[in-house]
Amino acid sequence: MKTSVKPNEQVRNLTPYQVDQTEYPIRLDANETSNLLFEHGINIKNIPFHRYPDHEARVLRIKLSSWLHVEMKHIVVGNGSSELIELIFKTFLSKGDCVVSFEPTFSMYEVYAQLYGIRYEKIPWEKTSEASIDQMIEQIKREKPKAIFLCTPNNPTGFQLKKQDVKRLLNATDAFIIIDEAYIEFAVQEESLTQEVIAYPNACVLRTFSKAFGLASIRLGYMIAHENITSWINRVRSPYHVNQLSQWIGSVALDQRESVMNHIRSVIIERERLYRALTNLGLPVETSQGNFLYIQPSAYHLNDELKRRGIIIREWPNGSSRITVGQPHENDQLINALKEIIQ
Repeated sequence: MKTSVKPNEQVRNLTPYQVDQTEYPIRLDANETSNLLFEHGINIKNIPFHRYPDHEARVLRIKLSSWLHVEMKHIVVGNGSSELIELIFKTFLSKGDCVVSFEPTFSMYEVYAQLYGIRYEKIPWEKTSEASIDQMIEQIKREKPKAIFLCTPNNPTGFQLKKQDVKRLLNATDAFIIIDEAYIEFAVQEESLTQEVIAYPNACVLRTFSKAFGLASIRLGYMIAHENITSWINRVRSPYHVNQLSQWIGSVALDQRESVMNHIRSVIIERERLYRALTNLGLPVETSQGNFLYIQPSAYHLNDELKRRGIIIREWPNGSSRITVGQPHENDQLINALKEIIQ
């Protein structure tokens, strides 16, 4: 049957985000963490499911405001930070505009750029934060981008930019700078711009409950920004866009910060132990400030070999790999499997 219903040019050329949903005993591919807050379930009987959720997410934003020491007017919540990234494209960018980011980095920046007909320019990371930002400043002089995406700590490499270098970039351009801090809880806290970003009318910080809080399934993220940014995002976002259950769980999670902080410390300890083990095996692994480790392309087909042993990691076409820091017993099994593969 013929139809006139066809996708637009951007969608026809879109490379979709790929997810391997095969069940493996050990999943170390998505930077998920443990169910540290709700392993015994939750009591949801008092949630008024017949009512629409709070459009302003006031209870959640009040608690975020207290935790972050940032006024509520500077906070917008979303269905994961991915929705907020898309809202940035919808609100501030037009077809034909240019955005710039480092490479490799979080793939959804490029996916949304393709979807909205935005020119996406990539530049390679340098060895240091200072050199990387120097390279970015040179790039923006040539490209005149409307927006710049900085993932720090970076997914998948784990590299964290220094605050002083990000500030140099902020002062060098009036482009919109999106600072994605999805993994900041595992990193050097002093390098975060969460409190300071509100002074810049051309910047925002994105954060999430998916990683350190172990709440990937509820799809809850948030933006911290100058009112110039949050007011426009609030105009564009859909009504009642964050469901009441996600708002409630996020609010309860913020009351359990000590448990979250203890968990973060345990992940960092495991990350360093796993880094030493991979280094001792001779793998070209990078130091990381995330809850994962990045392995440069090597002679080993790690993903295929690990899948045969019931373990999945994330692998890129160039042969590089990203391994989520799992539970101690998962990391032990991973190390033993890698010894079999390599030795």
